[in-house]
Amino acid sequence: MLEALAPDGPLSSVIEGFVAREGQREMALAVAETLADGGCLIAEAGPGAGKTLAYLVPALLAGRRAVISTHSRNLQDQLFLRDLPQVGEALGRPVKVRMLKGRANYLCRYRLALAAEKPGELDGRERVNLESVRAWAAHTVSGDLARCEEVPENAPILRRVTSTRENCLGKECPDFESCHVFRAREQAMQARIVVVNHHVLMADLLLKAAGADGLLPKFDCLVVDEAHALPEVARESLAVSLGTGQILDALRDVQREALAAGVWAEVEEEHDALRNAVRDLRLACPRDPGESDWAPEMLRREIEMLDFSMEQLIECCEDVAEEEEDALVLATVGLRDMRERLETMCGALDELRRDQEFEYADHAYPDADFDADPAVPGNLRAGWIRTTRSQVSLNLTPVEIAGEFQRLVAEAEASWIFSSATLSIDGDFSHFARRLGFEDARELLVSSPYDYRRNTLLYVPQEVPVPGRTAEGFTKAVLEAALPVASAAGGRAFFLFTSYRALDEAREMLGDDPAWKDRFVAQGAGRPRSLLLEEFRSRKDCILLGTRSFWQGVDVRGSDLILVVIDRLPFEAPVNPVYRARQHAVRARGGDPFNEISLPEAVLALKQGVGRLVRGESDKGVVMICDQRLLTRGYGHRFLASLPPMPLTRDPGEALRFMARVAGEHRREAA
Repeated sequence: MLEALAPDGPLSSVIEGFVAREGQREMALAVAETLADGGCLIAEAGPGAGKTLAYLVPALLAGRRAVISTHSRNLQDQLFLRDLPQVGEALGRPVKVRMLKGRANYLCRYRLALAAEKPGELDGRERVNLESVRAWAAHTVSGDLARCEEVPENAPILRRVTSTRENCLGKECPDFESCHVFRAREQAMQARIVVVNHHVLMADLLLKAAGADGLLPKFDCLVVDEAHALPEVARESLAVSLGTGQILDALRDVQREALAAGVWAEVEEEHDALRNAVRDLRLACPRDPGESDWAPEMLRREIEMLDFSMEQLIECCEDVAEEEEDALVLATVGLRDMRERLETMCGALDELRRDQEFEYADHAYPDADFDADPAVPGNLRAGWIRTTRSQVSLNLTPVEIAGEFQRLVAEAEASWIFSSATLSIDGDFSHFARRLGFEDARELLVSSPYDYRRNTLLYVPQEVPVPGRTAEGFTKAVLEAALPVASAAGGRAFFLFTSYRALDEAREMLGDDPAWKDRFVAQGAGRPRSLLLEEFRSRKDCILLGTRSFWQGVDVRGSDLILVVIDRLPFEAPVNPVYRARQHAVRARGGDPFNEISLPEAVLALKQGVGRLVRGESDKGVVMICDQRLLTRGYGHRFLASLPPMPLTRDPGEALRFMARVAGEHRREAA
């Protein structure tokens, strides 16, 4: 194996720019040992350490069935389209590889036909996009909508032409034989290596734990890349949620199927009663968009009526389908499916109701047993409500997930490899390990081989005030300190914010600045991240304003990005009900929520943001963190010790000179 990773090994002749790294070989050995002995490896590998090859080479040489899970679509595509084929060729071990995405990524031909039947329900842009999807659908083999390049990745039409778990007709669908979702799953079952994302991985684990057929073949090895994101994806997957939008979608489908079967008169009364119950629930919930606690006494009457109305419609659909089955076999298939769909929602609603004997607001947890065994699933779950412009959703989210996740791990019976550039805090992996229940895992820290001391500078400006509870004036001070550095850089800068409010303030200020009003792009207004990055790269002289989605999974190399500005340390604001519940649970068992949750998660988030600057060996530039607390608070050393070894300055003159030198070098190289 080590020969493959040697400077003159087979990888060097196939992979352009391959560089043999000592840390890469160290990690490959650790991966190989874990595959041979079983268990779990948690490996942090800094930028340039070569972690992808460090797990791919031993995984392919082991000859075992493996699943590789990522958080970002970019890495998923890179593994499937480039890395795995190249490594297989270099090792002389070509293997059958498949990529499996969630169903929302695949065209549903049945839903496409339904959307085409009623173009009058679409606005002009949606109709244009629908025609683009229809033209692409005529020749696509995979049905992967990411390949439909004419339609933006966040276009509303995509929700109309994809299926959900609730509305999928399964084998009853008239287009089942050409279903892209089931075809992709069948191909994955035949592959030796399957590339997925974390959501698909969790769905597979949960299905198998419930005794159902999974989405993936039984695997011997699971590699989780971008593992820093897995704990929150796992928490989301273990949650129970029911939204008014889901119910209204089902009601529209019930009406369509009943009209097609000629039995609308028989179900209309129950249909309308459930629709009215949904309306009453919506009116009883908080009206302003956001997230709020859901206490036991809230919404009791509305939920009981919703539950009753749903049960009545289920019985009605069942009775009508049975009565009409002989004469209208095909037409009533849809009604039987509607009944099953409503039953699924009713089960979720029952679970939401049962669990609300607990209250997870800040002030009280009257019935919760914080000393109970954390391995018992569902011990503590936070009840909360999310309100958006279009719907209200009721949610139950586990406060701790380690026990339930370990139950899923035990069911899988596989070796686990967790890898990311941001798993440790000053070399300590305990926070990540504790969240998933892997306290006994092997641990490995591989430093980045890049020369941060020579090529980067960390600048913490003195003139920016300490962030307070209100943001008034703070964003203006950040821009006043950062824009001179951005001018020296000639643009080519990310300004990363911890809140949309700060980003909006910065957008407004730059829009009023004659020097910058035409030289920035900003996240928001529904523009997908990929288009913003494409514009940023092509313009070469602008600033990109972004929030948390730009702190990770973004890869801009070389002279296109030479300055990263971060407005403040990324502590989570205690407005999220689940986050508050986690803090309360730690406090109730005598722990310190700041040191166990707030600080470590802020450190890991900052590592992600800082990591946007240096993506290649020749990358240079300045990281500017506009938060005095990094140097004035006792916890600041935890942040600094976890970042790459960058020289630190507080002198604006030194930052400007360094920035001007880097920009000048890039101009000379481009000349």
